[in-house]
Formats: sequence, structure tokens, C-alpha cells
Amino acid sequence: MAAHCPNPACNYKLKLTDWKPNCPDCGTNILYYKMEERLLAEADQVELANAAFQKKTDRAKAAVVGNNWAIARLVLLVVPLLTLLLPLGKVAIHGPFVEKTASLGVIGLVDVVGSLNTDVLLAMVGDSVMQPAFIWCVLAILGLVLVVLAILGGLATCWLARSPAGFKRTILFFVLGFGGAVLAPVALLQFGNKLAAILPGAMTVQVQWGVFVVMLSFLLILGINIYIKATGDIPVVNKQCWISGFPEEEVLEKLAQGLTLEDMRRERDEREKAEAAEAE
Repeated sequence: MAAHCPNPACNYKLKLTDWKPNCPDCGTNILYYKMEERLLAEADQVELANAAFQKKTDRAKAAVVGNNWAIARLVLLVVPLLTLLLPLGKVAIHGPFVEKTASLGVIGLVDVVGSLNTDVLLAMVGDSVMQPAFIWCVLAILGLVLVVLAILGGLATCWLARSPAGFKRTILFFVLGFGGAVLAPVALLQFGNKLAAILPGAMTVQVQWGVFVVMLSFLLILGINIYIKATGDIPVVNKQCWISGFPEEEVLEKLAQGLTLEDMRRERDEREKAEAAEAE
């Protein structure tokens, strides 16, 4: 695209040989032509963008620490993560010269999963006898994974709780978390039953009280979100933004009427001149 002299009265088509800062036809400084107006227009755009971003920041702040209910919601989002440290299940192994009982929390389960022998797992998958027990074992681990994902998802998006899709997102994480908290113990018990049918007396599996605390924590999160939604959500305190010296609300109203910031500045200058003349 060919470059032209910025002076509309000239509009000279610049050539590659026109390397000097001034237009060879009218003498206008090409680089600094109406520089102040251009800088002012860029400043207006920056301030408008900052005002729009400030609205999002204010909503995020309200969602996280807007009032006591928002702070309570934030605290409850951490609670399920702590509940995973509680005893979730108990496994007792009985065998010749072996008698071992282990309490299963999230740390213990991670250690167990990390120490599993891949060859043994593949053998269980291919073994028609062991396969049903293996499937329930995988489902128990999957349930725990869903719980962890729901907790991390809630924490990562808590600042978006006041967005239009915030409540729907809360319901989604509740379904994932509570569903995983139900799936894990059910699958663990089924794993124990299937294994007992294959190897009677070799292993007993029990679900412990920590599982029910995990479920309760997700119910509490859902309950407080329903209450916040039903009471009109967390109020947002918007920080006052200024654009070229005008309040943001006034600027947006004038722009909607078809005026520009240049028009507003001109009206302000004329009004200040009239007031100064009256004062004299």
C-alpha cells in the first residue's frame, strides 16, 4: 500500500527516494504531523480499555472477597482439599506370614498408584477372572481423580464466580466432585467384593468416615452458592474511572449519543471560557 503525505490538503504520494522527514511537495513534517492529536486519541483508547478491564477486576474482587459470604465460599473451596487427607478407606491383607492393615488417604492412594507394577496391571486386564476386580479398582481411582479435578477447578475459577456462567460452573464442579466422592467408595467396596470372590479371605476393604466428610464439604459449597445466588449475588463496588478528565459513566453515555471525546473536550473548553468571562 502506497504511503501518502498525512496533510489532507496535499496527499502527495511518497516515493522510496523521499527519505527526508518533510513532504517534498508541501513541507509538512510527516512524522510529527498532528502528533498531539494522535497521542491524545491513543490515550483515550488506553483509558477506555482500562475502564472496561477495571469492571472485570471489580467483579473478580467481589466474587472472591466481596463480603463475608464470598470469603466463606473461598474458605469452603479449600475444605474438600483438606478432607482428602482424612482416612477414606481401610485395606487389610491376610496371607501366609503376612498380616497388614493400611488406612487409605489421598497420600496413601497416590503412593499405591505410583508403586503399581505395570506388568501386573496388564496381566489383570487380560485375565478374565481378575478383570472385573481390576475394573472396579480403576473406577475407584477415577472417582478420586474427579474429586481432585473438581476441587482444583473450583479454586482456579473462584474469581469468575460472579460471571454470567459462574453458577452453572459451580453446578458442574459439584456434579464432578460429589459424583466422584460417591463413585470412589462404591467402586472400592465392589473391588473388595470381587476380589474376595476370587481370593476368599485374602483381602478385606472398608470405607471410612473421611469419605462422608468429603461429600459434606461439596454439599456445603453448593449450599452457600445457592444462597448467594438466591440473595442477589455478591454486590460489586466499582472503582471510579476517568477518561480524559471525564467520569467513565458520562463518557459512555455521550459516546452512545454519537458524540466523541473531542466533542466533549471542546464543549468543556467552551464552558470554561464562558465561566471565566462571567467571572471577569
